[in-house]
Amino acid sequence: MKKSLLILTTLFVFQFFSFADQLAYLSKTDADRAATLLESTKKVALFCGCCDNQEVEVIKVKGVEVKYTGYEQYYEVFVMYSYQGELKSVPVDLAYIWIKTKGVGLQTVGKALGLEHDPCKTPDW
Repeated sequence: MKKSLLILTTLFVFQFFSFADQLAYLSKTDADRAATLLESTKKVALFCGCCDNQEVEVIKVKGVEVKYTGYEQYYEVFVMYSYQGELKSVPVDLAYIWIKTKGVGLQTVGKALGLEHDPCKTPDW
């Protein structure tokens, strides 16, 4: 009985946290593709549709960097933006950074690049 309860608890916890970092660690190719797309975008929305009580944060892109994570062959995409006169740089998960594109509308950068993920829900932007 204890073993069954432990297995069920483990499965629940795994499923609950399975949406985190869906497209945060990327191949070099995918990270470079994302950086190219983001560099041509003026505004993006940061929104985790799989998170509770998440607010939409719209930022103006000032620059994009691809950095090696230090883990295996994975890379991260960092978006630079200005906040209260200071330049900030944040790593982004392509499942939770949104762009507006002509003909398609609002979509994640991951979807725009054809990368499989679940954005859960779309922000109001």
